Amino acid sequence: MLRVFILHAQNVQTPDTDVSDAYCSVLFEGVKKRTKVIKNNVNPVWNEGFEWDLKGIPLDQNAELHVVVKDHETMGRNRFLGEARVSLRDVLASPNLAASFSAPLLDAKRQSTGACLILQVSYNPPPGAAPLFPPPAPPEPTPAPIELDTVTDTAGEEEAEDHLGTGDEAEPSAGQSASDQPSLPKKPPSHVAHGAKRRRSPAKKLLSNKPQDFQIRVRVIEGRQLPGVNLRPVVKVTAAGQAKRTRIRKGNGPLFDETFFFNVFESPLELFDEPIFITVIDSRSLRTDSVIGEFRIDVGTVYAEPKHTFLRKWLLLSDPEDFSAGAKGYLKVSLCVLGAGDEAPVEREAADDKEDIEGNLLRPTGVSLRGAQFSLRVYRAEDLPQMDDAVMDSVKQIFGFESNKKNLVDPFVEVTFAGKTLCSKIVEKNANPQWNQSVTLPAMFPSMCEKLRIRVIDWDRVTHNDVIGTTQLCMSQVSAPGGELEVDDGLGFLPTFGPCYINLYGSPREFTGFPDPFAELNTGKGEGVAYRGRLLVELETKLVDHVEQKLEDIPADDILRVEKYLRRRKYCLFAAFYSATMLQDVDDAIQFEVSIGNYGNKFDHTCLPLASTTQYSRAVFDGCQYYYLPWGNVKPVVVLSSYWEDVSHRTEVQNLLLWAAEQLEANLELVHLALKAKCSAGDLDTLVARLIDEVIADCSQPLVDVARKPDSTHLDQYLHRFRTTNLNQMVQAALRLKHEDSDLQMVLDQAEDWVSRLKSLAEEPQNSLPDVVIWMLRGDRRVAYSRVPAHEVLFSRKGARCCGKNCGKLQTIFLKRPQEEAMGPRVPVQIRVKLWLGLAVDEKEFNKSAEGRLSVFAETYENQTKLALVGNWGTTGLTYPKYSDVTGKIKLPKDSFKPSAGWAWAGDWFVSPEKTLLYDVDAGHTSFVEEVFENQVRLPGGQWIHMAEAYTDVNGEKVLAKDEIECPLGWKWDDVEWDTDLNRAVDERGWEYGITIPPDHKPKSWVPAEKMYHTNRRRRWVRLRRRDLTQMEALKKHKQEELAGEGWEYASLFGWKFHLKYRKTDSFRRRRWRRRMEPLEQTGAAAVFALEGALDPVRPSALPEHLPFLLNLRGHQEGAKGVGREVGGGRPPGFSSTGGCPCIHTRFMAGPVLPWGKQPPLEDIFGHVLEAKLSLARGQPGAASGQTQLQACPLLSWRLEVESVQPQSSRQEARPVRVLPAHSRPGPGEDLGPPLRLKA
Repeated sequence: MLRVFILHAQNVQTPDTDVSDAYCSVLFEGVKKRTKVIKNNVNPVWNEGFEWDLKGIPLDQNAELHVVVKDHETMGRNRFLGEARVSLRDVLASPNLAASFSAPLLDAKRQSTGACLILQVSYNPPPGAAPLFPPPAPPEPTPAPIELDTVTDTAGEEEAEDHLGTGDEAEPSAGQSASDQPSLPKKPPSHVAHGAKRRRSPAKKLLSNKPQDFQIRVRVIEGRQLPGVNLRPVVKVTAAGQAKRTRIRKGNGPLFDETFFFNVFESPLELFDEPIFITVIDSRSLRTDSVIGEFRIDVGTVYAEPKHTFLRKWLLLSDPEDFSAGAKGYLKVSLCVLGAGDEAPVEREAADDKEDIEGNLLRPTGVSLRGAQFSLRVYRAEDLPQMDDAVMDSVKQIFGFESNKKNLVDPFVEVTFAGKTLCSKIVEKNANPQWNQSVTLPAMFPSMCEKLRIRVIDWDRVTHNDVIGTTQLCMSQVSAPGGELEVDDGLGFLPTFGPCYINLYGSPREFTGFPDPFAELNTGKGEGVAYRGRLLVELETKLVDHVEQKLEDIPADDILRVEKYLRRRKYCLFAAFYSATMLQDVDDAIQFEVSIGNYGNKFDHTCLPLASTTQYSRAVFDGCQYYYLPWGNVKPVVVLSSYWEDVSHRTEVQNLLLWAAEQLEANLELVHLALKAKCSAGDLDTLVARLIDEVIADCSQPLVDVARKPDSTHLDQYLHRFRTTNLNQMVQAALRLKHEDSDLQMVLDQAEDWVSRLKSLAEEPQNSLPDVVIWMLRGDRRVAYSRVPAHEVLFSRKGARCCGKNCGKLQTIFLKRPQEEAMGPRVPVQIRVKLWLGLAVDEKEFNKSAEGRLSVFAETYENQTKLALVGNWGTTGLTYPKYSDVTGKIKLPKDSFKPSAGWAWAGDWFVSPEKTLLYDVDAGHTSFVEEVFENQVRLPGGQWIHMAEAYTDVNGEKVLAKDEIECPLGWKWDDVEWDTDLNRAVDERGWEYGITIPPDHKPKSWVPAEKMYHTNRRRRWVRLRRRDLTQMEALKKHKQEELAGEGWEYASLFGWKFHLKYRKTDSFRRRRWRRRMEPLEQTGAAAVFALEGALDPVRPSALPEHLPFLLNLRGHQEGAKGVGREVGGGRPPGFSSTGGCPCIHTRFMAGPVLPWGKQPPLEDIFGHVLEAKLSLARGQPGAASGQTQLQACPLLSWRLEVESVQPQSSRQEARPVRVLPAHSRPGPGEDLGPPLRLKA
């Protein structure tokens, strides 16, 4: 085995004035090896080793190495810089079969170039081979190579093909030296003492003085708690006379994750006394104090460890000149010293929450840490989701015991810091538990552990515990080290927090008995997709001499003290959806859900039912690649009311600082663009002057004085003082730049520092407002989501700068799928939405950002039937009310409605057919495949016969036979006849087979092979049709006649899918009547926030007492008339049972007030429904890219409280009645909202 170590070269010059990008190639017996490229360096340092396997053949004494040094060129050929031929005779003559060479480089004319190459060569002969020459006297010890600093090339470039050489190998990729390849010696050493101890005096006697091959590996992982402001740290590692540096990073907690290899050929006696220096340097500082901290360890100390390795250890950095100065930060590294025959241990990544950081610390002698303890007070939690199955709860309910599915959770809190964990007590069967306990954990201060993990867990008696949610307190956000500012004003403070709520996020709240596919999100891995409750905590840190870990109860006086932080205010959230485009995989109807915290989740039965979803709508093909929702000039609106703490004094400061940072970024971008455009010096000076002036103005804005706020915490006061001092320093620095003649690059660098500084100051750890979560639902499945921070859409009376950047503004949001780290190639959907969030007392301010016209519609359906014998449409034989709700069960005459307070009728009743879901699915396509399924049935083992419903669609709903299907107007058949689809999992005749298991009426799955037990089979018939351009005029005229018709919707039976065109088999029809309500002029658009439970229709006198009564509420927004097609999609599968209604209605049941948990009698149940609409003025954003986006009306579901009034003849007092959703009941103490009064 022949080994060659290319160390470095000196004075490598190019023929011109350019600085070389040198690399070295070594050729031995036709096999070439090549080093990495060292850029812009006339003294390149490679420190790379290569091996040639001689395959048992002894080395020839006349063998030589051919070494070539070239200049790497990204374009064209690499330039020749010099070559050398090294004879290996001296290697064979050496007693240890190793030699060092300083080879002069020659040009093509064999003349000296003035450069030289330093390399080392060693040879391992095959077993049994005798030396060719007698060993001479022992030579002098090989001098260690001089210390040379170099920055390795990490550009990641691919080496161009070298046309001057003889087939160069590909250059190693960036950040990975050639020594990453297997280069460790295979022959075990014979005189190395593996058990060398750290006390060197006795150990030296056991160490060999024979030079051997060693490799020192240093992996620099990350740093934490590095002191300073706006750092750009770089780590310098020095070992065995070689030095290497990492890439430059930013911040006080940089992540490096770089590995360095130091190959040395030295005796253990000398090498083990060599130190390894690991120094963290501020790359931006050229002063003597640029060293942030340093750690020193001997090579022998590392080699004496098990497996000669320190794995993932934290190094306590200190001042190399003064150890008494204390800790200077922490650096996480792995150190490894490998000799011949040693194997590098496998490094396993440990989770941060399970890592014992305090026990993994290497601390230099003379540097001490102070003991500290974190006291986390855990008071209570709210809105925890259901975590346990309700089987036993249902059994209790059957036997008459009280049941509450809302409290099927047994929570406790787990607190982890620096590898130490402590848990609170378990509170059984409570979704709003109160622990009132203090968790005390010991720590060493300052601690390198950045995060205090708080986890809420559901305790299970039988199975394993389930994580409800995980949150973390970042120490860098709730504390500040003293002297962090340029002038030490004593602004540092120990970690402190609250009392304040922390929001938990994770997987969707709705409980199922199946494994949760997103359960990993509850552990804090990845972005949580749903709100899972909130936790009230308080953190206090004390420096103590004696640390201990304990759990104790909080005194009653401290519990009462927290009550002042819990005052709730009512918030109003408005969301208007303008468009939804770039849809894919639209196999079902689409709707959007908006929620904030525990308000608005439609699937969670423990949540309050609110108007949180838009109407279901079918997507329409845009003619190119994507689908969009046909909303057009009618925009869906969602309005929510919720109750949270008033944290305006925190969010206003946060938005003010973010606004200043964004303005500075925008001005900085203008300067960079001017530089790229090569603008004149005068224009650049103007832009720079405006940048500095705006920085001075923005940073001079006064912050909210939290000292006058009764609910301000200690952290609020610390952060106010910290932020104020930072802003004042930025103003002073900007004034100096303005009045001094400063270099442009220095101004730009300073501006970039200001941007990062402002963003760091804007971090608000005590923002208890949950994020606004927008979900896209396909049928009943959640598909994609987006989390919008509440402060970004929050309104403030302090001015536009204190409002959220997107408050009342149209924004574009790309939704993403759960557990999707980055946006993939397939975007689920792009929405354009306007959000406004504010206190209820500020709801009138919403009128300033409202667009268009706000309306509310009352609606009722007129029903008719046609008897086979009579043949005329009418009410004869009608089993449903003449005027009813969409389900046909509740009688709703037109005269039973009256406008609510703040609203007035705008016109009379008019027919308004629902078109959104009644159009065909071929809209937007130029070609379409018509399909129909032929069905047959049999008894097991019998003969196949046609079913009563011989032809159905893919969902099993009855359709016309294939021979009766006519080509629609505007289309023409492309296929002459119907064909059987054989391009599926079917048999040779196109049949697929299944079995029906009661109570189902059709198979749930189909297979292509027939079995004796199969009872159903079907096959798909297809026929292609295309657009007929010659019939477009007739089609347009037909559409106008259809819209100008009487607005009837037809169906074969009530509950089946409705359609606009009459068919022979239809026996039922209906049409929708509407009447518009508009807000009074003095209330404006803000009246939409008063709709929740505030509508006051007159209960019709014809209604008998306790008869169900339904009032339908919808909100939507009207825009300009769209141009193009007015198209829509078919009804979503699974929703045809609602009588063809284009949306799913939330039922509200009301009955006499009973004790909580008791069911009211069925005869006392009644409900109520209304509808809301918002209109946009002409010219507002509507269709995009020439396409019409017709918009569907969303359903707004409202919590109502109804007071039922008995007829006067009964002479009984009115009975109060509460309105509850059919699928949910409020828990104890829940507010039912403002009342709705029904009058006889």
